[in-house]
Amino acid sequence: MITYFYYSRDMETRAALDHIAGQFAALASPPRIQIVRLLLAAYQLGGLTVGQIQAELDMPGSTLNHHLGKLERAGLVESRRQGRSILCSAHAEGLREMLNFLFQECCTRSEIVSTAELAAGRKIS
Repeated sequence: MITYFYYSRDMETRAALDHIAGQFAALASPPRIQIVRLLLAAYQLGGLTVGQIQAELDMPGSTLNHHLGKLERAGLVESRRQGRSILCSAHAEGLREMLNFLFQECCTRSEIVSTAELAAGRKIS
C-alpha cells in the first residue's frame, strides 16, 4: 500500500502554533518573565552579564542558568561571550514574533489593529 503525503496550509499553521506555544511556555514562569523584563530594560545597553542578572534577581547561578537556557532555546534571549563574561540580551525578533502572531489574526479581524499598521510595525499600546 502506498501512502501519500499531502502538504497543506494547516500543517504550516500547526508548525507556527507549536513554535509560538513553545515561546509562551518558556515565559510561563515568573522568574523567566523577570529575566526577560530585565533584559528588555537593558536592551539599549546591549544586555547584561549573567552576574549582573544574578545580582539583580538574587537568584542562584544554577537556577539562573536553567531559566536562561529555556529562554534561549525558545528564541527569546541571546547570549554571547564577551571577554570572561557571558552577555545576555533580549532577542527582539523572537519577542516581536510572539506579539505579531497574537495581533496578526485576532486584532485585525476585530479591527483593534489594521493590517497596514501591523505590517508597518506600529507600536502597540
